Amino acid sequence: MEARTATLTEIRNWLTDYLAAKLERSPEEMDTTENLMHSGVDSLTMVALGLSIEETFQFEIEPDFFSRFSTIDEVAKAVHDRVHSSAQEAGGDAV
Repeated sequence: MEARTATLTEIRNWLTDYLAAKLERSPEEMDTTENLMHSGVDSLTMVALGLSIEETFQFEIEPDFFSRFSTIDEVAKAVHDRVHSSAQEAGGDAV
């Protein structure tokens, strides 16, 4: 997936697939509106997810990122907004 052109749906699907694999579930079993900590995501998985987000989407997340964005949907929106605002600042097409 090209980070700078990723749609919100693609990011949400990437997050869902990532977490489903870590939790040994199918992506269809994941509730994108449920708090990650309530869905079985532990602190080690959160750290791994944060590092994977940074590597995949090429930006650094803040230490309080997952306390501000606690569901797959919220994380996907935050990543999408960050990636696309960074692309515009780097000379991407502004609408």
